[in-house]
Amino acid sequence: FGFPFIIAVKDNTKASILEAFRRRIECDRATEFAEACRQVERIAELRLKDHFA
Repeated sequence: FGFPFIIAVKDNTKASILEAFRRRIECDRATEFAEACRQVERIAELRLKDHFA
């Protein structure tokens, strides 16, 4: 895709990360980019919650 696989690790197990990778590798670039952006947003949300908790 030209960008790394991004996933919010705190929301996933090792098995679910591998499953997401297998599923997402079949997507087109635009779909994967949208999902990667959602994952970046989720990572930011989790970090902000941790910071202000």
